Amino acid sequence: MRTHFDKELADIRNSIRQLGMQASNATAKAIQALITRNMEEARAVKRDDLSSDTLRYEIESLCLTVIATQQPVARDLRELTAAAFVAVELERCGDYAKGIAKAARRIIRANSQIGAFAIQEMADHARAMLDRSVEAFVRQDATLARELIDMDQIVDDHYDALLQQVTADMSSRPDHIEGGIWVLHAGHCLERIGDRATNIAERVIFMDTGVFTGDLNVRNTDAARSLNGN
Repeated sequence: MRTHFDKELADIRNSIRQLGMQASNATAKAIQALITRNMEEARAVKRDDLSSDTLRYEIESLCLTVIATQQPVARDLRELTAAAFVAVELERCGDYAKGIAKAARRIIRANSQIGAFAIQEMADHARAMLDRSVEAFVRQDATLARELIDMDQIVDDHYDALLQQVTADMSSRPDHIEGGIWVLHAGHCLERIGDRATNIAERVIFMDTGVFTGDLNVRNTDAARSLNGN
């Protein structure tokens, strides 16, 4: 029974890794479309999103099935509930990539000459957070998850800088206003990807400790004891 259960857990981890790769790759493609003004690449991000949606529901369904049939406790139960949560977070990251691709399409249609500023660097940091959060989950590495949480401020700082740069540009170039709005939309999507990666990291820590951390640092002692099997 345990051998079969371990295989199911491995299948879920592999699916989480696959979903994470899809979200990360979609983000990279969307940013590239925005920078190079590539309409076809921007449209491809939207088309490819359907497979991520499907995989997310498959992961959730498998987690529920394993919980119902195996009746796991303690750390195993925490991993399964975390996996279902992580699948939703990764699917949302795919939606943010789709949002960046939408921004690229709008900029192209407006024939805006606005620059991309340092959005590539911001995207690199956001994707690094996303990739590491998935790796932390698959490896069940709480140390990596804690290190990842500290990276979120870097992405936030990039967004603040982008906001100042784009706002200044739009003030001096009214013809850049429409394009600037969409560049900021893309930056906001990247900032949210960083937030979702942080959420995943916090779930990894929960898997290890049985306690939620989060910004509010709220600890539900009864739930923690139940999931720890105490």
